[in-house]
Amino acid sequence: MNRNISLYALGFLLCGFTTVASVSLQGNNDLNAWGGSQLTSNHIARKSHPWCEGVYEPTTANCKKYDFGPSSTNSCIEPKNCTTFYDIHDFKTGNQTASAIKFAELITNVFENGNTKMGYAYVQALGDGRGYTCGYIGFTTGTNDANYVVQQFNKRFPKSTVFAKYTKELERLSALPYCDNKNARNDTSGLQGFPKVWADQACHNPDFVETQLDTGRAMYVEPAMRFAAQYNVTSPLGFALFYDTIIQHGWQYTEPTINLPRILHFTGARSSFKSEYEYLQAFLKNRRQLMCCVTGDDDTWASSADRVEDLQRVLTDWTGNKDLEHPVTLKNYGVTVKGTEQINYDTAECSSKTAPKDWTLPASATVILPTSCTNTTKKRQLVHRRRRESSFS
Repeated sequence: MNRNISLYALGFLLCGFTTVASVSLQGNNDLNAWGGSQLTSNHIARKSHPWCEGVYEPTTANCKKYDFGPSSTNSCIEPKNCTTFYDIHDFKTGNQTASAIKFAELITNVFENGNTKMGYAYVQALGDGRGYTCGYIGFTTGTNDANYVVQQFNKRFPKSTVFAKYTKELERLSALPYCDNKNARNDTSGLQGFPKVWADQACHNPDFVETQLDTGRAMYVEPAMRFAAQYNVTSPLGFALFYDTIIQHGWQYTEPTINLPRILHFTGARSSFKSEYEYLQAFLKNRRQLMCCVTGDDDTWASSADRVEDLQRVLTDWTGNKDLEHPVTLKNYGVTVKGTEQINYDTAECSSKTAPKDWTLPASATVILPTSCTNTTKKRQLVHRRRRESSFS
């Protein structure tokens, strides 16, 4: 699996559980005010890539509009109230079919893993400051969302002891200062044996796979649908583009260098474009330009902008692809996504290369994402409810 092509699952679950930022987004004005914040010049990419040429080349002229300047914010913002995400509870509720969601997940899985095989059993320490990267969308022990998957599993099966050995250490990591992700949060010394336990559960326990799916969809699918609906993006392809963006870049205010709100800010209001197609063209252009202009410590963003080039090619055939009803080819990754691939079992990481005959996922369960810490008096809950259709396989 190629887990080095992007950064994702950033900044989830401070204080040991999932939270949504108290910084409210009451429409586009607040979003735009934040999205225009300046960043230091050392965020400009140091080198170019084949997909970062021409209008995407990281030159001063091309990158100037992204406000890299001396008056800046830090690349990481330490939360003051246990929150990392924007509050989107007032956003429109999006709606996509199970088949559209599955298609979007398969497309992103190609970018994350190099194929359409869902990596539920994957666990690896990548040396990226996030501890162990786990599961099909890269839940990490250093950014707390792997802990949340374990919490959800334990909540569903309170008598299970498979993760009992690691509960305290996962909680300890989740309580550390958020921005200390290169040292303390990257620590895996207290998680010896954790990769094997995670993988064993993913390969032999369909309940654990469903827990990953429910958590990932509450964490990323639901917000992607809400952002898309808020910006009047209604097509399955448009949703897939928002989903891939939110998986790779997140929607946290705590890492302002690049995320979905910042890309939306520079794309501009949906009403200024004649069609959804034109809006999505501008959205992907800004995403790719920002990725080519911005880098962290290792040039990760620019090196993975080839995925956006692939998405731009898919978008070009708007009529044929907007409903995600036909196969799409991701040229840079050499994979064609049909939308009919099985996603219930990990045939890449598990020893069995076909799903066991008796392998059936249970019904999905509601995942509730608290919007504040447990010691606050008022809490709003973003509830993700998903109905698994019988064709979801």
